[in-house]
Amino acid sequence: MTGLLVPLAGLGVAIACVAFFWYRSAQRDQIRQRLHGDQIRLDLQRTARQRYARRYFLTPWIIAVPLGLMLVGYLGWSWNITAGLVIVAGFFGMEVDAWIYHWRLMRMESQLVDAIDIIVASVGSGASLQSALSQASEYAPMPLRGELLELVARVRLGDSPTDAFNVLQSRIPTEVFRLFATTLTVNWMVGGELSGTLVSIGGAVRDRIAIARQLRTLSTQGTLTTIVVVSIVWFMAAMMWQSDPQRFNNFILSDAGSWLTTAGLALQGGGIALVSRIIRPKI
Repeated sequence: MTGLLVPLAGLGVAIACVAFFWYRSAQRDQIRQRLHGDQIRLDLQRTARQRYARRYFLTPWIIAVPLGLMLVGYLGWSWNITAGLVIVAGFFGMEVDAWIYHWRLMRMESQLVDAIDIIVASVGSGASLQSALSQASEYAPMPLRGELLELVARVRLGDSPTDAFNVLQSRIPTEVFRLFATTLTVNWMVGGELSGTLVSIGGAVRDRIAIARQLRTLSTQGTLTTIVVVSIVWFMAAMMWQSDPQRFNNFILSDAGSWLTTAGLALQGGGIALVSRIIRPKI
């Protein structure tokens, strides 16, 4: 057993050396490719299309529709009631997706405020904009650190800073990052006092985040009301089934009962979508 450890260790070291060699070779090839202008433009366009956060409108329906078909085909459920359930599940999934999307963007904006403070301190002490961005990328938490590291790496590899700033605002499509990228672009092209402008932007972003939190607090009542109304309907249906299962099943299996149930489910799905639209104002 001991005699096998030395060959295995040597094999592991050899594999690690080969992997390191191929990694450095890939890095050199990538740098050589980026020296060509056409490759740089294609890379910028491809990165700009890969947004940090995006909405997946079709994903809830892609999941809900096959499940509904399985309920109809294998369990023999009524197709109209199943369609109502698919509508409720699809709109509820879209609501969850919207919550995740806005939560990710709000987290990124909150991290940008702290990064702006670091940039202001660095620029105020005499550092260049590139050095200030590099220092902010070192202290910023994830996921903002990855975006700033990408920005700094592009500038160091020879990309146009204005193009790199445009990629940043394209990847994170919010008003805060659009304002931040536009400020950096204008300062890079015409110069000027950057620290004072960034201080004003940081204050505006903080005010915007505070207002957004207040609006979410005020809109919580509408969300809770929707959840309670939808839950009451399902709770009453469960109580009716528990009290008299045979009569409840007869009502559901009848034509009038199935269509009334379908209409109720469709109204629930529409109510979820409507309330979601009302309680999420754009700031």
